[in-house]
Amino acid sequence: MLKHIVMVNFKAEVGQHEQGELAKKVVETVKQIPGTKNVFIGQASEAGGKARYAAALFMDFDSETTLKGYFEHPVHKTAEAQMASVFREVFVSNYLY
Repeated sequence: MLKHIVMVNFKAEVGQHEQGELAKKVVETVKQIPGTKNVFIGQASEAGGKARYAAALFMDFDSETTLKGYFEHPVHKTAEAQMASVFREVFVSNYLY
């Protein structure tokens, strides 16, 4: 299994309401792509100090092949192209487990 994590910081002009609406839309959109499992978004907690990123998208894949298929899927390509309009910073990481 692989855990795909996308951590983000929003542009200053993206308000809290818009962030919440975007989170719902992202989860609905990503779930349309074959191979995605356990898709959810979390907001940062500052319980242990200031968080580096404001929010993160988490999802699982059965294999590197299904993750690669996700990256190549047209829905992902479209979403990726729109990221620059709302995020000032994005960090992506993948972990085997």
